[in-house]
Amino acid sequence: MMASTPEPSEQGTTSGMSALPNLMGGGGDGPSLASHCNQVSLVTSSNGGFVTAASLTDARFALNEQFCLARTYAISAGEAAAANLSGVSNAQLEEQCGAIGPAMRDYVSAVSLESRDKVIDEVRDFVRDSGQSPAQLSGTAKICLSVGYRTDNMGVALGSALLLAGLGEDAYSELIGHHLNEGFGTTRRPDLAKAWYEAGINAVERGGEPVFAPGSPERTDLIRKAVFTAQPGAAKQGSESVKPAATLPTFSTTD
Repeated sequence: MMASTPEPSEQGTTSGMSALPNLMGGGGDGPSLASHCNQVSLVTSSNGGFVTAASLTDARFALNEQFCLARTYAISAGEAAAANLSGVSNAQLEEQCGAIGPAMRDYVSAVSLESRDKVIDEVRDFVRDSGQSPAQLSGTAKICLSVGYRTDNMGVALGSALLLAGLGEDAYSELIGHHLNEGFGTTRRPDLAKAWYEAGINAVERGGEPVFAPGSPERTDLIRKAVFTAQPGAAKQGSESVKPAATLPTFSTTD
């Protein structure tokens, strides 16, 4: 007796479809910022130091140096703040800060599509509805910004930076500018990056406390020159709305 030939099933068809390759999947938030900053650091060392406003010839590389420098300061500041937490391990910090990724996903997506003013308005609405005081949320966001950069999680890092900017700590807007300028965790949009850079620069120039490289007052001049003399392009607004999302972690720090 001949064995019957099995009929193709819907399940088989579905399995065939799921077997299609997705070369853009599985990459998390995209390219590794940590790896990128390692490469930038090597070039900086071979050049004998950081680009200055006087020596500026490659605006994009100069901004990359400042991005990686800001990342280093953000990691260090967050680790110092986390040291004041009692009974919270690094693993627990990473787990709790991971909630910022999904909670802020729509706002992070909006950064690549909408003007800074619109994104900030939407983040402020989210902050008001979060149930946390500004001081609590600021402290938590600074710790999670550090965790995001240390673990190379761009969703957590960008979400934390957006929370800080939404809380009025405009110096952190610089980070959003860097992400947009290079496309780490966002679409690469140097045109939209300008407004974020401008807000970060203005915050320092108007007497705000510099949060990155406070001992280098010439840094804002370099960033302004690199952004506004070498990267023309008008900002383009998107129209997609963003939605409030999930619960954020909260950490109580002791001084």
